[in-house]
Amino acid sequence: MAGVDVEKAIAKLKPARVRELTLAVLLAEPDDFEDLPAPQVMLRNDGWTGVTTTIDGDGYRAVLITAGGRRTASRSCTVIDPEGVVIGSFAADSAARIAAVTAAALVAPRMLRDEPVTLGVLGAGPLGRLAIQALTEALPIERVLIHDPDPLVAAEAVDLGRLVGDAPTAVRDASLIVTATNARDPALRADWVAPGAAIIALGADRQGRRELDYRILAEAAFVTCDAPAIARVIADDLRDCVLEGHLEWQEVTPIRDVLMPVVDARVTGDDLVVAKLIDPTPVLLALARAGLRR
Repeated sequence: MAGVDVEKAIAKLKPARVRELTLAVLLAEPDDFEDLPAPQVMLRNDGWTGVTTTIDGDGYRAVLITAGGRRTASRSCTVIDPEGVVIGSFAADSAARIAAVTAAALVAPRMLRDEPVTLGVLGAGPLGRLAIQALTEALPIERVLIHDPDPLVAAEAVDLGRLVGDAPTAVRDASLIVTATNARDPALRADWVAPGAAIIALGADRQGRRELDYRILAEAAFVTCDAPAIARVIADDLRDCVLEGHLEWQEVTPIRDVLMPVVDARVTGDDLVVAKLIDPTPVLLALARAGLRR
């Protein structure tokens, strides 16, 4: 596999194949995977490095390294075969975004009321823009309202929806809210959210970042996460809420149970439901292996 551009190979996978692979990973039985080391987190001043690892049922491993500073972060992923041989290393920023928004598009229909959707998006960077595209293809979306505090970033999303000048306006009437920010303090407040809204939190994927007001999680009728074990280490939205006694980890349902579906994310129309997507590593491994086989 020497010389293979894994990132380009993943980009060439057809959307239907990406969706198929992502769904298979999210539905995998927990015992399909060996016990994994806890995420490793290293902090120094504003510098941050996080390492997550996954192993699939065939014994292939992926190690995802996220390194960042105050404002930016980048990801790289290494794929290792069952014999311990590195078969591919690649810059994983783009692929991680694909993994996250594909998972969001899969879980969103299970969270929504049966009606046309108004989508409110906080964060118009590459992740937010890709999420709008994926969700628009998957759902009956009538309106898209977008806010980003940086006018230059917001301008990049001008063709994807209506830009608004503040976060409350973007989400106040939204039946589906997506947060795709790098916020240190909550970007979404409980008093901005309409009854019955569904929230998908895609950003704040490292310690020291929080997108959700703790009241959102405390008041939610249902909270789900793609990787609750990883969230216990790096998802400060959830960690802080648990530490402050507003949420129990037992109340955070694995997304697998929602997709099966073993449980219903929504019981009544006024239920507030939340999904936190925190670890793209298992999906990255599946996408990388599929890309390398092309």
